[in-house]
Amino acid sequence: MATATAVQNQGMILLEPGNRILAETVSSQLIRENPEEKREAIDVRLCDFDDTSYRVVVDVKERDTLRVSIALPCYAAIKTFGADAGVRKAYGAYVQTEADTGYDATLVIDMANLGAVKPETLVAQLQLFKANLIGGVFDHFFSNLMKAGSKPLDPFHFALRSDTIVYFVPTADRVTVIYSLDFKDRVDRAVARVFLQEFVDARRTLGAAPPCAFGANPPPELKVFGVSEPAGNLGFLTFSVLKSHLDRGKMERVISVLQVFRNYLQYHIKCSKTFFHSRMRLRVAELIKVLNRAKMEPLVQTSMRTVTGKTFTRAS
Repeated sequence: MATATAVQNQGMILLEPGNRILAETVSSQLIRENPEEKREAIDVRLCDFDDTSYRVVVDVKERDTLRVSIALPCYAAIKTFGADAGVRKAYGAYVQTEADTGYDATLVIDMANLGAVKPETLVAQLQLFKANLIGGVFDHFFSNLMKAGSKPLDPFHFALRSDTIVYFVPTADRVTVIYSLDFKDRVDRAVARVFLQEFVDARRTLGAAPPCAFGANPPPELKVFGVSEPAGNLGFLTFSVLKSHLDRGKMERVISVLQVFRNYLQYHIKCSKTFFHSRMRLRVAELIKVLNRAKMEPLVQTSMRTVTGKTFTRAS
């Protein structure tokens, strides 16, 4: 499962775009204390958010060849809309022409002949396998927006996961990115609704951030997809990404944030629920202390003896 480690950045907690366990797995093969030591054959399968799965293989017959494969449910929908181009742009000759059976993309690395590539650099690139694949879709639309004289691409949408659809509506001066969001759990829906409204309100204090809106009714841009009535989901979150948000080397950062936004939202919902539970447990503990202090102490019975030798018990 992807790491839940987060970093603090300008008051907002962002999830790491890469997969920490994938990084540790390939690092154990690429970075070794004793390069002369014989490599062990491995076949490791990993899971990530959004029903994504990985497979890392070092075959017993080819111990110097590392194979990293990924299976992504939405790959077929986004392959020709930047996903395939994004992977090839990031990994070049490492991309295998035909992916391994059961997977959508496979990288093949000759660990005995890395050339000028540092193992640490390659590990950092490999942990971003999914990020480069999904990020390719955002790059596909944003790069076209930044090309002088280019015509806007056709609108496009894909299911990032079963409860989240991402829409792209390009125009001459912007690309509108819309998330159709939903949650199965009733508590998650309630927390997400409050969080998203606060998220939109907080954006108003950030002058350079993309315009952002959230509501149960679909925005007008979705009419091109035939969506004009509430879909019964949690709502629609809209980001209007302008050219000014992408120039001067900012595109990579924008893509990194937008592609993991759904996981970012889920992470904060779980953090909020954890906080609520901890506060409730603390409150219960305080109430138990109050009840314990309200208990009456039992009466102490004292035995007394008279001068004649008789005894009697007196309550004190």
